[in-house]
This record gives sequence, C-alpha cells and structure tokens, in this order.
Amino acid sequence: MNKKLKITLYILVGLVIFYHVLKFSGILVAYSIPTSSNEPNIKHGSYTLASNLITPKRGDFITYNFNDALLGKATWMHRLCGIENDTIQIIKGTLFVNGKNFDEAYSLKHSYILTEQETKSLPYTNTELFLINKKEGRNTYIAHIEDKLARRCKLKKARLVTPINRIHPEIQNAYQQKWNKDHFGPLIIPEGKVFVLGDNRDNCMDSRFNGLIDRNDVTGVLWTTF
Repeated sequence: MNKKLKITLYILVGLVIFYHVLKFSGILVAYSIPTSSNEPNIKHGSYTLASNLITPKRGDFITYNFNDALLGKATWMHRLCGIENDTIQIIKGTLFVNGKNFDEAYSLKHSYILTEQETKSLPYTNTELFLINKKEGRNTYIAHIEDKLARRCKLKKARLVTPINRIHPEIQNAYQQKWNKDHFGPLIIPEGKVFVLGDNRDNCMDSRFNGLIDRNDVTGVLWTTF
C-alpha cells in the first residue's frame, strides 16, 4: 500500500470514528426525515443535523426519544411549543401559548376540503390529496396545504376544523378531557414536561395524541436541514 493511500485511509477511518463520537455523545447527530409531519418547514425525505449543545427554546424543532406502540423506540422530531408552567390552548385549530397566538409566527400546513376544480388551481403538484367523496365530475378532496398557499388561492374558508363537540378518543385517553385536535385545553404544562406539535398540524402524531414529553427524553435541537 503506497503512502498516499495509507494517509487517505487513516483520514477516512479518523473521520468515521470522529463522527461516531459526535453521534453517541449527542453533540452532532444526523437524521433522515421519513414523514411529512413537519412540512412545510422540514420536507419529507430531507436530512437534518441536531445537537444537544443547543439549549431548546419555544419554537425550536427538538429531537426526543419516544416509544410508539406500533413502531417501537425511536427518535422523533417536532416543534417545541410549550415548556413548564406554560398554558397551552388550541382554539379553532390555532395554538395559543400563555394567551398569545403562537402560530402566526410560522408557516404551517392544515387540511382543506376542496372541489376537484379547486385542486386544479393549486400551483404545486406535490400537494397531499385524499379523495373523500367520489361523484362524477364533482369529486371532493382533503388537501394538506400551506396556509399561505390557501390564502393566495382564496381557499381560507375551505379549511377543515373539527367541531368543538367532536371528541377524539386518543386525546381523551391521553388527557381525560373531552378535547380534539382543534379544540384543546387550556392545559398548564407541569414540571419536567414539554408540549410539541408538528407543523403539518392535521397530518401529525404529536403531544395532542401521544401526551406530554418528558424533559429528560429531549435529546437535541435542530441545527440545520439539507
């Protein structure tokens, strides 16, 4: 083996060891994103780097350990929306934290009920569409689209909001309250817990359904996406 090849090999091995040190210490960990739960801000199929050297604050995307009944133990990523002693309330699908509109600072996705003609007006071909009512020439869809796109296309009134009297069984089981994803709380976050939501609000399993996250299960904060 010639000298240049040896040096190259040593460098590669050193880089691999260095990365694993960073990974297992939590200083810098790479993740692939397998779902659209945080779109439009973290795209399905993208890659991210997270670090435990960053102190999490409201609005950050955080990584945390979660034991899902179906998927088992895994690291999940959602936006940190509530910390200890915060009052969380969702009113008609809008999140309020300590009485202030939290959502207005972010670009989010929600569900909209659209006619077939309205779907054709959407400029993006990768919009998530789900057929809910099939009629000749009058199909109806649920579309998970960005709110700013809905405003641009004048679809604001088509947004799907669950009625206040429709109880979601998973949420009721998690909190023993007659709430749903769009009418939730008020809830005061207890000591040692945090509340997280996905930015794709109607296509995400987060703290509304899974309960609060233990502060000790938080493993890092999103540093960059690529």
